[in-house]
Amino acid sequence: MKMTLHPTLFFLVKVLVSAILIALISGLAKAFPKWAALLTALPLTTFLSLIWIYAETKDLALLETYTRDVLIWVLPSLVFLIAAIYLFRAKIPFIVTLGLSTGILFAGVFIFEKLKILK
Repeated sequence: MKMTLHPTLFFLVKVLVSAILIALISGLAKAFPKWAALLTALPLTTFLSLIWIYAETKDLALLETYTRDVLIWVLPSLVFLIAAIYLFRAKIPFIVTLGLSTGILFAGVFIFEKLKILK
């Protein structure tokens, strides 16, 4: 007998589990930033997304496409992280750092789009 959740309930479960993990990692970061960073770098969002997509669709072709696309998007995301590191080190205010890093991320995405790297 297959157990299924109502779509709204399943959505709430996804939100709750994801939020709890994010809250735990951000709490861990205060005491153990290196270990929290490791958990974040483990592609936690991708891991959770794969679980949720599989639970909802069981579509391995979709999972393959999604995973490949995530891998491609990692490259411009690295530009965001590198920019943020240097801006934080330069003592640029938090909101400005997020804004500039995000702008740099979008510039990277634009370049990837122009080079036809992101398909």
